[in-house]
Amino acid sequence: MSSSPAASGTIFGFDPTTVTLMAFNFVSAVGIVFANKYVFHVYNYNFACFVTSLHFVVTTLGGRICLAFDLYQVKKLNHMDVLPITASFCCFVVFNNLSLQHNSVGFYQLMKVLTTPVVVVLQRVFFDIHVETQLQACLGVICMGVVLATVSDISVNFAGTFWAVMGLVATAFYQLLVSQRQRSLKVNALQLLHYQAPQAAGVVICMTPFLDNTRELLAYEYSQGAVVSIAFACFLAFCVNLSTFLVIGHTNPVTYQVLGHFKLVIILLSGVLLFGEDSNVVRLTGMAMAFCGILAYTEFKTKKNAAPAPVASQQEKQIEVVTKA
Repeated sequence: MSSSPAASGTIFGFDPTTVTLMAFNFVSAVGIVFANKYVFHVYNYNFACFVTSLHFVVTTLGGRICLAFDLYQVKKLNHMDVLPITASFCCFVVFNNLSLQHNSVGFYQLMKVLTTPVVVVLQRVFFDIHVETQLQACLGVICMGVVLATVSDISVNFAGTFWAVMGLVATAFYQLLVSQRQRSLKVNALQLLHYQAPQAAGVVICMTPFLDNTRELLAYEYSQGAVVSIAFACFLAFCVNLSTFLVIGHTNPVTYQVLGHFKLVIILLSGVLLFGEDSNVVRLTGMAMAFCGILAYTEFKTKKNAAPAPVASQQEKQIEVVTKA
């Protein structure tokens, strides 16, 4: 984020580059949720782990294409330094795809909203990064809205809830690792993705026999529509993976989560309109409460960033840089 968002040329407290990256992530992330759900729902292709491995293979190829066009330069890294990101990344995507497979789009997305308070807690525990009381109150309202919206979801089931919780924890750790490792390794999004994507493809392919029905996968008869839909989802996966690295590297995990909340409204409404999901009064009230919390959070952040920064000591400036990186 810009250090002086009130300056000319900023949008809602963010510089134009950040807004562009957020828009890229928004479009691709919303698109892939429905592309994956379409594959699972319409073509009965219920092999979430294998689909994830295909996503990583295409992401690897997409990264190499970017390299061929000189969009980045390879930086020599120790593979073991990247492996923790790869492990959390694999869990993050696999668990969330399994959650999407077993849950409604609404419950899937609402559970992901809870990533924000989890990220805040983990930042406090592992990195001693504090969040203001007002922001904590906003996050509390969001969480209450999520609770109201999810308890009335008649499609909740044990398997879906289990994978949703696993995906929640994995997502929080993944976002924190991406933010921290990009700074510590001094690499940009594509340089990190250059190592991470092929590692992830290999790991998830090895996980497939344990999480998918291999016999049904080998016997599946592919139609032209199924192939096109899976290929399109893979392309969107590359866009999501790239934009996630770009947004988190350019801002911070909490800002990335606020962006995720705006995706929530579009995805929830689309789930009701496209997949006929339940929209009772309690659930709609929860959605409205969560959205109000999102607006309050964004408004507070905008006002805070617009305020003139006080003169700080060198140590305080270093802390601020680490917090905002």
